[in-house]
Amino acid sequence: MSIIPPPLLPGDTIGIMAPSSRANKENLQKFQTLLEKRGYKVFIHPQTFLIEHQSAGTGMEKAAAFHDLIRRKDIKAIFFSNGGNRAGTMLEHLNFDRIAANPKIIMGYSDVTALLNAIHKKTGLVTYHGPMARSFLSLPKKQIDQCFDLLEGKTRTLDMPKARILKEGKAKGHLVGGNLSVLCSLLGTQYQPDFKNAILFLEDIAEETSHIDRYLWQLRNAGALHQIKALILGSFTDLKDTGTTKYGFSLKDCVEAVTADLKIPVLLNAPFGHGKDLYTLPVGAKASLTKQILKF
Repeated sequence: MSIIPPPLLPGDTIGIMAPSSRANKENLQKFQTLLEKRGYKVFIHPQTFLIEHQSAGTGMEKAAAFHDLIRRKDIKAIFFSNGGNRAGTMLEHLNFDRIAANPKIIMGYSDVTALLNAIHKKTGLVTYHGPMARSFLSLPKKQIDQCFDLLEGKTRTLDMPKARILKEGKAKGHLVGGNLSVLCSLLGTQYQPDFKNAILFLEDIAEETSHIDRYLWQLRNAGALHQIKALILGSFTDLKDTGTTKYGFSLKDCVEAVTADLKIPVLLNAPFGHGKDLYTLPVGAKASLTKQILKF
């Protein structure tokens, strides 16, 4: 059973920490200004500025900071400074009972896919696949408004008119997904999402097409694609084919092959990911897909 966190309201405090790579102070200052202009208070946890090589501290230090934000009654939402790498080092240190007892909005994407899906799997709490500090600063107003409308409990529909329908159909299920390569790192662990009757959404950045193909077949071979009700692919930014012998297959080729015998709707180029579009999606929420309209 999914637990929807209380909505974010003007005047609420948003806590920020760094779950992955090192944070950029200038971006955080600009992000704080953006949030304050929208009527929110902001608390930036000191951990955000820790440095351990490329990472913002150890997994234990990150988990401790996250728990600090979870414990504070005045903090209603937890946003993240940036992605990168090593959010997964937090997972073994998280107290999921504490998180479940203090339900808050938790939002991020990219490397944070590990946290979003692990937390939902272990607690039932709906989390949010949406922008972080750096991405917020470059988003169009329409997408920022959609994000906060969703977090404030106002918007429950995402129209995706530019998404390409590869396979038609309707679907109902719960949303799971995020960054493809990070999601695959959860397969076979206690944090693996529940794919049964799911609407699976995926995106990625700066990967070889051959790697994307391998990840998609990993999902299929793990049984995930046979359980889902729909597959939605967002942006696969800076996709590369740099091998000595060209891979040759396009993303469309890869998706068509891995879903060829599956009787589910499949969409390409949906407006989320590392590209110019990053609409916010609730991980774990019940949803329905009809053509290019997603309701949750």
